[in-house]
Amino acid sequence: MLDTVILTIPRGSYKLRPEAFTPNANILKMSGNYLVKCVNNPTATDKKQGTYKPRLTLMKRMTRNGDEIPLKIEFSVAKMLYGNNVDEVEEKDFEKVISALHEAMLDMLVGVSHEDLRNAKVSAFHPSKNIELTEGYTSSFVITELHKIDVSKKMDLNRDSFRNSGHSLQFYTNSHSLVVYDKVQDLKKPDKRAMDKDQNSVQLSLFDTLIKKDKKEVLRIEVRLAKKVKMNATLKSLGFKEKPTFKEVFNKELCQKILLNYWTELITGKNLFLFDVESNPKKTLDTIFKNKPKIKPVDAIYLVGLRALSKEGIRDTRSIIERYATTRTWYRIAEDLKFLDDISGKTYHAWVRQIEHSLKDFEPFRLSTLQDLPCKEK
Repeated sequence: MLDTVILTIPRGSYKLRPEAFTPNANILKMSGNYLVKCVNNPTATDKKQGTYKPRLTLMKRMTRNGDEIPLKIEFSVAKMLYGNNVDEVEEKDFEKVISALHEAMLDMLVGVSHEDLRNAKVSAFHPSKNIELTEGYTSSFVITELHKIDVSKKMDLNRDSFRNSGHSLQFYTNSHSLVVYDKVQDLKKPDKRAMDKDQNSVQLSLFDTLIKKDKKEVLRIEVRLAKKVKMNATLKSLGFKEKPTFKEVFNKELCQKILLNYWTELITGKNLFLFDVESNPKKTLDTIFKNKPKIKPVDAIYLVGLRALSKEGIRDTRSIIERYATTRTWYRIAEDLKFLDDISGKTYHAWVRQIEHSLKDFEPFRLSTLQDLPCKEK
């Protein structure tokens, strides 16, 4: 449901020991020092022992009413409760998360009341869903298929990343991103290469459980709303309150709608025909004539070719065309993709159905062996 979240606590709503931060937080009491960042992060020993703690940051900023030193709290909601983010939280877990976060921060010599944590302003958060693939489908296969789509018109300043031997795919801008990756394979990657860059011993121990014992294929879909402006715009467009509190984003419907919106807008909007099982060019040609009786044969044959090339990968097709023609030429061609999607036989690969059912049901993913693992629930 919800993984990473960044909360902001105003000065006066937290107490701390300055020496718990590096550099010592007393430096922020001096004149200036606006670019100095004081941090209190989990130690290597914490990670080795499987103790999950948030990342705490203090930085002075200038406001209309004078200097302000807010406390930024960044953490994984699931890891705070379970020690891992394979198991997913649900709404009824909110108070448990608040208590676990409060206790973890006390261990870091920082105090914030339960009430102030509940009502803390959110500056960024990541709705997410772990989806178990069945019927022989693997996460790497699904990710390779998803790489065929073209989302450049949907995401401004788009930068996509297809890496780690096909184990992850990211559509990225500075303000938001959609990330799809193989959760099982990501567990064994070093922080610099993993999509989840905050692994601890409990998290890493799940790899053997998932591979050797349960042999699960877990695909993770995550929306990262990294900037306030984009976060607020997204919430407003879906009918939710802007400038939310922690309690307000800890909401099943909100997280579900965000994930479904990104999945629909970026992935399935006019790309579903790419995943149609039907691939016979003659049947496609016949379907085109039936849906456009007055179409010229040469135009029908063009559409058959466009469909065949697109199923190999829209982005690859586009890159070849733009090598010899203008971007405007591609946009004119791309207008025909909607027609190809409309006439699709809708006989999609089962993994499409599995993902959409999981996003619509939105039941929390749980490891069947959770009771055997060193959990950190409080």
